[in-house]
Amino acid sequence: MKPEEKPVHDGVAPIIFPNEEDEDKVFQILWEYLVPPCGKAQTAQGEIIRIAGRVQHEFLGNGCINWDSDFEKMLDAFLKYLQLGNGFKEDDLKVAGVLVELLKENGEKSFIDDRLTSTLCSCAMAWVKQNPKVIIPLEAEYTR
Repeated sequence: MKPEEKPVHDGVAPIIFPNEEDEDKVFQILWEYLVPPCGKAQTAQGEIIRIAGRVQHEFLGNGCINWDSDFEKMLDAFLKYLQLGNGFKEDDLKVAGVLVELLKENGEKSFIDDRLTSTLCSCAMAWVKQNPKVIIPLEAEYTR
């Protein structure tokens, strides 16, 4: 029996947002659809999902043991992505900015709070949902 093949985005077509209720499931579907097995994503949508997932994994899977300036640069890029296309409104950007600062502080202290990373993933999904048309990713200032 062959395993079910999951669709992978071609980097060009409009992005299809999953019709699911469970946010964790939606995030996983978007990860598999938009994020390559290694390296950076070929779309801004894939990269914002990749950043949120990498940060969440570092917090919840690694206890911030690998936390460094690269993760902070990824979070800075995350905020830039939220401003592209049909970006977040000013008030939502301010809230996202506070979230990013809390993540940076907590990453440095290795303080784990899954609500922060869950909110980061929710922000990424909300941005992807309101931006189905492919956006070219920003130049990365990070190597992770």
